[in-house]
Amino acid sequence: MKKANFEVYLRALALADLDRVLAWHNDPELYSTLGGHFRYVSREAEAEWFRRRLEARNEANLAICLRDRDEHIGNIYLRNIDFLDRNAELHAFIAKPEHRGKGYGSAAVRLLAKHAFENLGLMRIYLHVLASNSAAIKTYEKCGFVQEGRLRRHVFKAGVFEDVLVMGLCRE
Repeated sequence: MKKANFEVYLRALALADLDRVLAWHNDPELYSTLGGHFRYVSREAEAEWFRRRLEARNEANLAICLRDRDEHIGNIYLRNIDFLDRNAELHAFIAKPEHRGKGYGSAAVRLLAKHAFENLGLMRIYLHVLASNSAAIKTYEKCGFVQEGRLRRHVFKAGVFEDVLVMGLCRE
């Protein structure tokens, strides 16, 4: 795995991020590239989601921030952390199009992988990505992830069934 780009840093999500993340979760354009389905979220539902995320013991829920501006530009998560089998599922997004394609996502993935392997003692990180999301696939491959499988016609997005790739990264 290559060295992380230090233009970004990761920090724990905080309650102060609620309104910003609520706006992102209510952005249908953002969800067009993600495996999850878009639905409008109320502030109350988002606050409950935040509370559960902040209390979760088998998750790492982090903000991706630009170092030079201290700007929160996206989120990255380790979910379903299994400390017995030493693996976890990665989820990530860069919220606004103007921040995409600049290497921030790759840098965040590298930083999270370093944390997962060195601090949490994990041996493997896996993820699911839409087969049509070539930018995300390229980002993950750049970070050392390899395709491990394909879930055919796994999600229904914009009236079409799409394949989902399963990708993984093992500790070297």
